[in-house]
Amino acid sequence: MRDHCLILSFFILLFILCPSFSHPSYAKVPQVKVTVEAEGPVEIEADQLTYDRDQQLYHAHGGVEITRGTLSLRADHAQLSMATKEMMAWGNVVLREGEDVIECERLEVNLDTQGGKIYHARLFLKDQNFHITGRELEKLGENRYRIRDGSFTTCDGERPPWKFTVKELDVELGGYGIAKGPIFYMENIPMLYLPFGVFPVVLERQTGFLFPRVGYSNKYGPEIKTAFFWAIRKDMDSTFYLDYLGKKGFKEGLEYRYAFTQDTNGKANFYFIDDHVYDGNRYAFFLRHQQRLPSDFYLKWDINHVSDNRYIRDYDEDLPEGARIDSASLRLLRSVLFGGKNWDRYSLLMNAAVFDDLSKESNDETIQKLPRIGFFAQPQSLWKTPLFYDFTSIYDNFWRERGVNAHRWDFFPKISYPMRVFDVLKMESHLGGRETLYRPTHDRADRFDPWESRETFETGAQVSTEFYRVFHWGEDSKISSLFKVNKWMHAVEPQIAYLYSPRVTQDDLPVFDEVDRLPYTNEISYGIVQRLVGKWAKEEKETAPYEYARLDIFQSYSLGDPYERDSKGKGRYFSNIQAELWWNFSPFLSARWDVGFSPYHKKFEEFNFLITGKDRRNDAIQVEYRYTENSVKEINLAARVRTIPPLHLFGSMRYNLVDHWKVENVYGLEYKAQCWTLGLAVEDRGRSPDGTQEKELKVQVYLQLLNLGSLGRKPPYALGF
Repeated sequence: MRDHCLILSFFILLFILCPSFSHPSYAKVPQVKVTVEAEGPVEIEADQLTYDRDQQLYHAHGGVEITRGTLSLRADHAQLSMATKEMMAWGNVVLREGEDVIECERLEVNLDTQGGKIYHARLFLKDQNFHITGRELEKLGENRYRIRDGSFTTCDGERPPWKFTVKELDVELGGYGIAKGPIFYMENIPMLYLPFGVFPVVLERQTGFLFPRVGYSNKYGPEIKTAFFWAIRKDMDSTFYLDYLGKKGFKEGLEYRYAFTQDTNGKANFYFIDDHVYDGNRYAFFLRHQQRLPSDFYLKWDINHVSDNRYIRDYDEDLPEGARIDSASLRLLRSVLFGGKNWDRYSLLMNAAVFDDLSKESNDETIQKLPRIGFFAQPQSLWKTPLFYDFTSIYDNFWRERGVNAHRWDFFPKISYPMRVFDVLKMESHLGGRETLYRPTHDRADRFDPWESRETFETGAQVSTEFYRVFHWGEDSKISSLFKVNKWMHAVEPQIAYLYSPRVTQDDLPVFDEVDRLPYTNEISYGIVQRLVGKWAKEEKETAPYEYARLDIFQSYSLGDPYERDSKGKGRYFSNIQAELWWNFSPFLSARWDVGFSPYHKKFEEFNFLITGKDRRNDAIQVEYRYTENSVKEINLAARVRTIPPLHLFGSMRYNLVDHWKVENVYGLEYKAQCWTLGLAVEDRGRSPDGTQEKELKVQVYLQLLNLGSLGRKPPYALGF
């Protein structure tokens, strides 16, 4: 209800329309247009304008028009007293500013006190499509107003599908409105009656209750979710939640947000429930913060904690996006403190990360990084020579309650030599040395093992070039008219690269992440990139280039160890052919494919595609298929269709073909009118094979009122539109 302030904000315009007038020197002038200067020019035009010197009274009759800037007042008659500064207008009164309009039978206003009344008024605010009526609208003070026997809606027409009516409404801008006897009507049928109502009446966010959400699921039972928003200050606010979950009990929540400056902001979320099913207290909190420190240092933290390993699975809907877990691969809940500084060519990064493994009862063996410190140099000239250098230097302290701990320092400097040959070939070679130092400890003992080290190097080179051709089509051609493009460029970019890193002894070193086991590499990679770029080029207008299509094809060949061996032990030295194609030739159809083809098995071991189609009615369909041999096989569908107006259908499906797992299905039906939408949605989730997602069926009914708010929530259903 915070937008209710717009109902009365336009009413103010009535009382700032006319400033105090200067005294003119005429008595009677028919068919006249007069301009006076006082707090800005005001023009008065009428068929007949007279002035009574004794009464100090202006009389305007017939086609009266008073304008000031973008404001205009039209009426059949108007009267202005220079003695009392009172003005009246009556007979087909119309007040306009831009496309906003007030129509009334009569208005009275005092130009000094800016108090006044409007009788039998109709207000229309274009931007919000607000329609307001009132038998009497009165200004009581500088920021106080009263509406008697009024109504409000965002629907067009004489018989709006819905509206609010009030016997009396007192409002104070910057404060609250108090309505006596508000009634909510649907098609002139009273649906909700309240003895009184209170709501904020400013354009900015204001303290007040938010629309509740009502639904049902087999997981929670009947759901009633309520929230109270507290606008503490312009730079901070808070929302209090009280949810009734029929099977679980009452769940409390708190969200606190702040933005003290552009670089200092964050939020905190707290939740608590005495879970009837779990038979105990459960809680969670999620803290996010970032700020800019002196000397251009920055600091961030992201702290997440849950009371038990099942909390996220049971209450994932209300948790921050980064904390949601729906598969075993996302079992780690991470908390991190992060800081650093960036220079033009260097950067310093520091963080401390704590991981909570929700798949285990104990975190004693979970590796924590306390801390990680990295110092990086971007490629830059080496002593004004043709050579460039860059480096990566990272220190890690791996710690856990039980198991091997260690200090590790990894230093990786590189030197590169970029060059061009005859402005045709782009060539770059590089050489880098890598030193990794370890100092292990065991089970939190004070005893340190001796330092261990691993030394290796990496070298390589790459060569590329580019060929292109520009095509022109006439502005009247079918291609130009279809795509709004008359200039095309087809570019072909072949590339080849070589990379070598030797074998290195490392089996005796501890394993914490991928840095601890570097592979032997001796391979050639080659491929080609094709791009189709278009733009509209005319003398009066030229658009920026836009990439309509792109095709990447790459493969590698190992000069050392084979990538795999067949059943007879024969090595296979060619990698899979990786290809990616995407195109977006029209606003109505786009597609993307990426594949991995095995030259030995003669089949696709990876195959993913995504196609999106739309029509001019905004109907849409999206199809996604994801396949990785022996691991992923999933199909995702989403669609929205307008059937018989004003009925709309929408839905989506995510299905795991490997485990025959119905990840999530959403079905819905909407009745869409000009100013309101009534919807019914069903969310159907299946139980995951790893048990991280429980089976759940949820039914929700929601009502959306144009520019006012909604009762209930429409679930997300699409994959990208």
